[in-house]
Amino acid sequence: MSVKKIHILGICGTFMGSLALLARELGFEVSGCDENIYPPMSNLLQEQISE
Repeated sequence: MSVKKIHILGICGTFMGSLALLARELGFEVSGCDENIYPPMSNLLQEQISE
């Protein structure tokens, strides 16, 4: 089975961050970047996803 990878731009936005967490739950290897990284999304994503 191949590794499923996804990179999300704007990952600290509410929608994109939620999408990243959903993708992770579905078995994707998730990475992302964002120009502006602020709590609470930055804290949540840091706990769940490698940035």
